[in-house]
Amino acid sequence: MPFLHTATEKIYYEVHSPVFTDKTETIVMVHSVITDHTLFDSITAELTQHYSVIQYDLRETGNSASASATGEISFEAHIENLFHLLHTLHIKKCYLVGVGFGGQIAVKFAARYEFLIQGLIILSLPFYSDSTLQKIKRCYNEESKKQIPVDKIFELGKLESLEPTNIQQVIERLKKMAPGVYFRFLKLSITDNLFQELTSISLPVLTLSGQHDLLLSSQYLISKTMFLKNYSHMTIPNAHSLFLVKDKTTLLKEIAVDFIKSNKTHPSSLRNDSMKILKNWESDTAIDIQKDFHAHTPSLKVDFLYSFSVYVNGQLITEGWNKRFAQEILLYLIFHHSISREQLCEALWPDIPLSNAKKNLRVYLSHLKKLLNAEKEEPVLLVNRQLISLNADVSSDGLDLLTDLQWITEQSDPALKFKEAEQRLHQLVPHYLTTIYDDWFLDIRVKIEIILLDLLIWMKEWLCENGKVSKAIFLLIKFIDLVEEKEFIYDEIVDCYIKLDNNEKSEYWLDQKMRYLVE
Repeated sequence: MPFLHTATEKIYYEVHSPVFTDKTETIVMVHSVITDHTLFDSITAELTQHYSVIQYDLRETGNSASASATGEISFEAHIENLFHLLHTLHIKKCYLVGVGFGGQIAVKFAARYEFLIQGLIILSLPFYSDSTLQKIKRCYNEESKKQIPVDKIFELGKLESLEPTNIQQVIERLKKMAPGVYFRFLKLSITDNLFQELTSISLPVLTLSGQHDLLLSSQYLISKTMFLKNYSHMTIPNAHSLFLVKDKTTLLKEIAVDFIKSNKTHPSSLRNDSMKILKNWESDTAIDIQKDFHAHTPSLKVDFLYSFSVYVNGQLITEGWNKRFAQEILLYLIFHHSISREQLCEALWPDIPLSNAKKNLRVYLSHLKKLLNAEKEEPVLLVNRQLISLNADVSSDGLDLLTDLQWITEQSDPALKFKEAEQRLHQLVPHYLTTIYDDWFLDIRVKIEIILLDLLIWMKEWLCENGKVSKAIFLLIKFIDLVEEKEFIYDEIVDCYIKLDNNEKSEYWLDQKMRYLVE
């Protein structure tokens, strides 16, 4: 059996793939509380026709074991286990599919390590209303916690309507689980608030619920998430989330395949095309309660690549951007979409005491709302006690650059990669991203320059491999001013002239490099 060993844990995992290579999309499955990795056996068999699939047992479940009977069950521990697993298997990018508690882990992992994740598919995401939470707490407070209250679980979730075979499966699963582990999982699940992590994720997210879910209401989930970007929800007809994977295997496989294809075609946003599967499914009872979240959403265009300009619903907003940090706050929101007051204060004014910064922020946000929120229209800036967020379809020349560069670097066809890179670099001119000089914004510029530098060096090497050294020199010289760390470009130019046995030119450019370093 394959195991991932940590200091205190032994985590069981399985890798399923017809061809497990770096070019194969990877899906990682995270199971729910009363199940283990075998929950996904049926859908894994379907998905491995297209993708690599990784299943694993959460700590203290299935074949995974802890060094002690009271091993730590925290989201932090689960997140680090998953990170360690991906690192061990050399997974650079993957999709996460989570069920119930596994969905909570998936959301929190994506919020922490978004660069590793391409998208999330979450079944039965635990979003509890206050009344539901009270029912759960009352139910389990009455128990000694020495025995899992099977009868109360069925009563609370209205599970009596399930098929007899499914009821028996739930009972057997609960009997096999240690009560102490179950209650620790449950306590962690119901004391967690996912909203902030979910709003911080810019990845495509698809949530699924069963029509017969009562404890985890799809209507409540939609009401809490309806303004999130790149987010979509489906309710599967005649189904309960506990058995979606088993009873709707083929449908879920089609939804997952469509979700991934849509994300690859349109990486910057979730198109919700996967609803077509339900609409065209052989059963005419499909329920589409998904909202068109963007039908009445304002448009916000913020250009900042070379100069700062803001358009709301196509109208240019010219005044007020040099006052009360309006420009800085808006740009930060462009990259984060939703943020807490504390996080915003710490990012923009780290040297000011938090209490003072929060008092000032109230004035700044009032000013920004007046700039963005036109009367009698859907507000662009949403502010409540916890979060500050943008309620808009956002576009930007700066975001376009980031998206384009990311897409280009991920291309596997070298000819296509070179063509797209050359075209994008010709559109870029020096002195970009100088709108503001806040540390967080300068960090973004540095990251872009690193991508550009890596791309230029790759282009040079590919041209040289194909006998086009002179063109490589031309491009390096043409684009040298796009990066600050020019000495690396000088080195590449010198290397090209060495390849051409042109000592005079190689010495000249070596001298240019020394002059640059002295300056």
